[in-house]
This record gives sequence, structure tokens and C-alpha cells, in this order.
Amino acid sequence: MSTPKFRIYPSIGIARMGNGPATKNQVIFSPEVPWKNLYDTDQNYLTEEGALKKQAQRFYIYECDDQGKPIKQIDPNDYDIDWSVEVANKKPFWYDFNNSLDLSVIADNQNLSPNFVEKHIAPGVGAKRRNPNVLNQGLREEGAYDYREELVNRPKEVTVNESNKRQNIEGQFPFTENGETSKLAASLNTTAKKVQLGTAEYDEGTLIFYPADGISASLNPSDLNTDFADNSNWYDDICDGKVTAKITSKKDGSNYELTDSNSAAWVASAPPDYAPQIQPISTMFDLVCGAANEQYEPELSLVFPMMYRLYRMQWVNLGDFLAPSFKETIDKLSQEKKFKYIYSKGNTPEQIEEGNKIREMIFDMFRNPKYDYNNEPIIPSKDMTNISNRGSGKEELKLPYYPGDGIDYPGSPAQWFAIPPMIYTALEQWKNGKFYTPTHFDFETMDQMGEHYQKTIAKAEADETKKPLLMTRAVLETLYGGGFHPGVELTWPMRHNIIYAENKMVYKWLAESNNSKYGFYGLREIRLNTASPKEKEDIYFNDFGFQMQSTDIASSMKEGADHWIWKITPGDLTKWMGIPWQSDAGSCQAVFVEKQYPIPSWWAANLPVQVLPEDAYNKLLDPNILDDTKRSIYASRLAWLHTTDTGFIGYHAEGGYLNGLINMVYKWKDIGVVTGRKLDINVEGIPDIVYVAFSGNK
Repeated sequence: MSTPKFRIYPSIGIARMGNGPATKNQVIFSPEVPWKNLYDTDQNYLTEEGALKKQAQRFYIYECDDQGKPIKQIDPNDYDIDWSVEVANKKPFWYDFNNSLDLSVIADNQNLSPNFVEKHIAPGVGAKRRNPNVLNQGLREEGAYDYREELVNRPKEVTVNESNKRQNIEGQFPFTENGETSKLAASLNTTAKKVQLGTAEYDEGTLIFYPADGISASLNPSDLNTDFADNSNWYDDICDGKVTAKITSKKDGSNYELTDSNSAAWVASAPPDYAPQIQPISTMFDLVCGAANEQYEPELSLVFPMMYRLYRMQWVNLGDFLAPSFKETIDKLSQEKKFKYIYSKGNTPEQIEEGNKIREMIFDMFRNPKYDYNNEPIIPSKDMTNISNRGSGKEELKLPYYPGDGIDYPGSPAQWFAIPPMIYTALEQWKNGKFYTPTHFDFETMDQMGEHYQKTIAKAEADETKKPLLMTRAVLETLYGGGFHPGVELTWPMRHNIIYAENKMVYKWLAESNNSKYGFYGLREIRLNTASPKEKEDIYFNDFGFQMQSTDIASSMKEGADHWIWKITPGDLTKWMGIPWQSDAGSCQAVFVEKQYPIPSWWAANLPVQVLPEDAYNKLLDPNILDDTKRSIYASRLAWLHTTDTGFIGYHAEGGYLNGLINMVYKWKDIGVVTGRKLDINVEGIPDIVYVAFSGNK
């Protein structure tokens, strides 16, 4: 691979759906610095008219040194810049989702324990094609029409520049080239529908990618979405694809094409992040680091972010707000003046002994990703399974209280989510006192410590050479890194290094402050393994036939016939996700178990479960209400979906599920967005910053 002279950043971008306008003064932009927005209290995620703002992604071009490290952003006054975007939606063309097929494949990384395969903890389940009645007639008669190609919404590449600043990405479903009549639509006695996949805009040398409007529908209006992930005859406007550029020097006419894997970027659209200041417990950045299978020096900043993310889940999930919870444990340490043992080993023998006990207590609260024990309480399923190693279901419930990859296997320990092995190892080292702490640390609460880390990370933005790598990390830290069923934005292929053309550490230390260094797993150059134009031509419509099995995934990881799956073409990242996107986004909420508390839930950091509603926030501001009453109001959380009238969407086995799925297609834009607000009321037990669900449903 040649060393790039210029590169596009962030290397992976995310744009999120909204029904607001696609104009730069009416959108939220993807974060460019990790943690920077955590404590914002003046942000509005709704337009003045109450529409949900889109999250747009901005891309930049950086000049690089001889090792490919970014040096500085190019000046648009020095270059003519042509940006190009090619995206697609392959969901209807791809396969149903049962569970992650890599659970039956041993992979050499720090994201999955080999026990999944060796102990058959939650074996992968084969999947049939979506829209199985749509056929490739070429399999029956040579040269016959392949109707399945029409299932891929694949607009032509669009290009924007100084003289042609804005292009809508116009697609359709079913898709045909050059305005030809859709034979698939005609066979269904209907016509193809226009399905825009986004908008590209040139903005002073940068590219802005706006997502589409979040519209999903069935070709036949009578067809309802009745499954969380797999609804035939449906389409949506999620997409992903390649971002490239051509730059020409105004000085000497030299030109460079940023089109290959190590210089181009990728963008994916995704559902809204309804709690943009709350991060997932395990992020996609964690998984990318784990995929590289590197070793890290024991350090406090390797474990604190995960613990702080879990602590902040209190704002979106009742099971993390009350007791038992990680929040309750940490707050108790603060009350007892023992929080210092989170970051300090102690000085006297008595302090060292007490610190060791506290860290061991916290470590023992977390689930071992090896799953080498009898299973915890069983989560019910709508389906029967034949797994043979069911346990008693009587183990003590561990953290986190969230379902995992093996949710469809009642009795499997992997019904419950465990933090990735990479982070669990760092947590174990922390428990054993093998960690470095800056000497100036003196914190009494989790938020004090979090604010220090946030300010420290923000300082790295001033370093022009680190800034573009921070952009990629900031994007990936907003994405869920498991469990995958199938996930929220992207899914399980991302945890395997084979999907990356480049995944290496560039800077060991993310930030430095007060003569102290902070690693946070460093800053990385991350590039997807994108297909060349010739490879794309050969593999764009490849699949595994009528059924896809775990054995197909195992063989694809070796050089050979199936290796094409790791060469990414437009639409390949999002094709694994549910269709329509609203079904999966809304379907996984509370998960009831035999013991009703704490109630586990799914994707609370992006799709909240219980929230502090706007009405309650306004009551807290009322000076005529007693402090005791305010404390009760503060603790009374509302089901997130009840911030509008979607109806109840619980776990797949509960009543009301289908009505909720159907309503979500139309009501998604009205559900509350959890947003930080100041609350200077000086009431004991209520913090100064609260996170409130504001809804466009007025």
C-alpha cells in the first residue's frame, strides 16, 4: 500500500436521520472531539418548528507526511476540490438477521472469547434471503433477468465543487438504471418509488453529507412491518458508501485522486441518537481497538471511560438510576469519602488494603466475557431453542444489565452483555493495582473526575496533527459496540480486523496535561477495506445463495472464493441492519425477566428507555413546589416512548409489540431527545445539570 500524500477525515463518518431541513444552519454536526459535548446545556436538537434535526457529517482533506500522518488541513484557496459521494442501500437484497454469525467462528482478537465457539455458548444461526420471492431468473435460464439487482437502491455517484455546490442523491426502489421501468414493481402491480438517500454539499473546501429524511414504507401499503429486523417488500433511506475527492493545485496544476482505501473515507447514515450526550457502555472505537489485538500499558484512562459511561446511563435507563446499580455503588463511595480509591492505590498499609478491597468489589460486579460460569436469570424468548448447555439461571446478576449477542438462547450466559475482553483485562489490571494515576488527582465524585478528563481530551484538539484522528474517534465513540442483535448503527463485522485496510496506533497518548499523559487507547488511523473499481464490478451483487451460514463467514475470513465479503462496496456496512430501521430502533426496550428488578434493556445510550420528561423539568424550576416534592418528581422517570404516542414496544415476547412497531414508522420523529440543561435550584440530591427528554410532539 502506497503512502498517501493526502487523506480524507474523518475516515468513517456517521450522519443521522431527522425530519428537519438539510441545511447547515438547521442541523447538528457529528462530534469532532470525544466527550466535548457531554455537559452542554444550551444545545437544541429540535428546530423551532419542532422537527428533529438531522445530524450531518463534515469531511476534510489533510496533507500528510512521508509516513501518512496528517499534518494540516489543506487550504481551499490553494486547490480546486471535487468531492464525490457514492452510496447505496442493500438491505432488501441481503439476509434476515437471527444472531451474529461470527459467534461460531474463532477469531484472533480481543472482542470475542473463544468460549463462544468452544463451549457453544450461542451458536450462529443461518439466515435466508430477505424478499425470498424475488428471484434471479438467470439461475433458471441463461441470460434471464436478475430481479434481485433491483432490490439495491444504488444512485449514481454525485460530485460537488465550488461551481456546483449541492447535489441531492436521488434513488428509487425498486432500482433500475437510466430511468427504465422496474420489472419488479410491474410484477407487483405497482410502480417504483423515489427514495432519496441524502444530500452532498460543498462548503468552503469541505464536504457536508446530509442524511435522508428517515422515510420507510412498503411497496404494498397493506403490508405492515411485523418483525424487528426483516420485513419483505419494505424499503428505507438508510445508506452507506464511499467519499472520495480529486484535488488540483492552483499553483502548478498537479492533481491527486483520493479514491483508494488509505485515502478515501466512508459515510453511513443511521437512526437518530436520541441521547447524544450519553455514550454507549462499549463503543465501536473499543471494538476497533480490540480488533487490532494490541497490548496496552495498564493505565487508569483505559477503564475510567467505560465506568463513567455506565454511571451516566442513569439518565436514560431506570435500572442504572436506582439500586442495585453501578451508580448506587459509586455514589455510596462518594458519601463515605472513599471515592479516591477509584484512582488512588493509597499511601499507608491500611489505605492500600482498603483500596484493594474496593477495587476488587467493583471488578467482581462485572460479567466475565469468557462466560465461564453457570448462567444468570433467563431472559424469555418468543422462540424455542435447542441449546444444550442451559444452566440454573440462579447466578447473581452481573453488570451491565443489558442483553447480549445470545439473546435468542434462553439459558445461554451470552443472553447477557459483557464488556469486551480488552476492557475486562484492563479492569482486572486496575483491580490488581496495576495502573498509573496522575499525582494531582483529587476528586470526590464521578462527575468531577469526568469533567477533568473531558477538559484534558478537549486540549488535544489544539494539536493540528491529532485533530483529524480525533474526528474519527469521536464518531466511533457515538456508535454501539455490542451486544449485537443486530445493533443500532453498524454491527458485528466491525469487530474483525479483516474489514480494515488500516487499523494502527498513530499516537499512544491522546492527551497530555499537568505533565501527565492520558492514553485512552490512543489515536488510530482507521481505514475500511474498500473494493477497487474492478473488485466492485465483480462483487457488488455477490451473496451466499439462498441461505447464509456461519461456515460461510468462517471461509470468508480466509483468502478464497468468499473473501469478497470483507471488500466493502457501497451499502455493505448497513445491509446487515434491520429494515425498516424504525422497527429495530424501537423494538428493543425493557426486557422482563423472572426477577422484575433491575429490568434489563437494550440500547439506552442512543434509544433511551426511561427518561426525565420536559414537564418534570419545568416542575423542578417552579419555586412554589416543596423540595421534598421536587425530589420525588426528579426520581419519577417516564418511559421514553411515552414522550409521544407510539404505544408500548417491549421485548419481542410482550403484548402490544406489533402495534408499537407499526407506530414507530410514523412517530419516530416525535419522541423525546435527551438534552443537558442547567438546574440551579440548590435542592439536595438533585444535580446542577440534568438531562431532559424534549419532544417535538407538542
